[in-house]
Amino acid sequence: MRLEIRHETVYRYSTPANYSIQYVRQTPRTEGGQRILSWYIDTPGRRWRQTDAYGNSVLVLSLTEPHSEIRVVAQGQVETTDERGMVLPHDSAVPPLAFALPTPLTQADAAIRKLAEESIPGSGAQAASREQLEALMHAVSKRMAYVLGTTDVHATAAEALAQGSGVCQDLAHVFLAACRSRGVPVRYISGYLLDDASHVASSHAWAEAWLADANRGAGGWLGFDVTQDRLAGPELCRLAVGRDYLDASPIRGMRLGGAEEEMKVNVTVARPQNGQ
Repeated sequence: MRLEIRHETVYRYSTPANYSIQYVRQTPRTEGGQRILSWYIDTPGRRWRQTDAYGNSVLVLSLTEPHSEIRVVAQGQVETTDERGMVLPHDSAVPPLAFALPTPLTQADAAIRKLAEESIPGSGAQAASREQLEALMHAVSKRMAYVLGTTDVHATAAEALAQGSGVCQDLAHVFLAACRSRGVPVRYISGYLLDDASHVASSHAWAEAWLADANRGAGGWLGFDVTQDRLAGPELCRLAVGRDYLDASPIRGMRLGGAEEEMKVNVTVARPQNGQ
């Protein structure tokens, strides 16, 4: 499937900022049948590229002169595989077991552990089947409603589950916390979703869990779109992977000065007009 994507982020400050640095993870990954056909990121300031520990392409930009606005626009076309539930080989220098460790955002409480044990039984599970992981995905999706504005980026998985609502980041975090409470490696994925009238934001997040014997005895990653309650498919474009949102957020940074900040994000994902 061919996806046409445009992602605009605008920061505005009530007084000029003296210095800003932003880490932009908005270049699609090229793996698992996904390939970039065309891609460009327009930014102000000085910029350079690096690759982080998880293999994500990071565009670093800095502004050293006073500024009242930062506008970042990423756009292009990406082709994704048409296979749903595709198992991806491990593609990082970070070993899969490192993704079994909880983070502050994905620390399991009693409620999350109970939810996990119902789908992945057994003492100290350490591994889970595709069927068990799908059951966990269904359970999380059933327990949590997708509601904009009920959480922020600092909300933990435990807080989101207790509230019973959140956005795609929160549903992914609850799934991550549940898997990790059973010792199952699982990673956070940021990216884009082709909206098929589901009214879910086009900027999206989901999870990939480790299947120990997925490919003839070799392990692999299987994607779970918890918000949509289905396995990952061609409507998703992968940007970055990490332990949680903080590792894979599309843009993060800091500034000196600037007083109050206003941030606006506009993302569109569509099929090209030529129908390809």
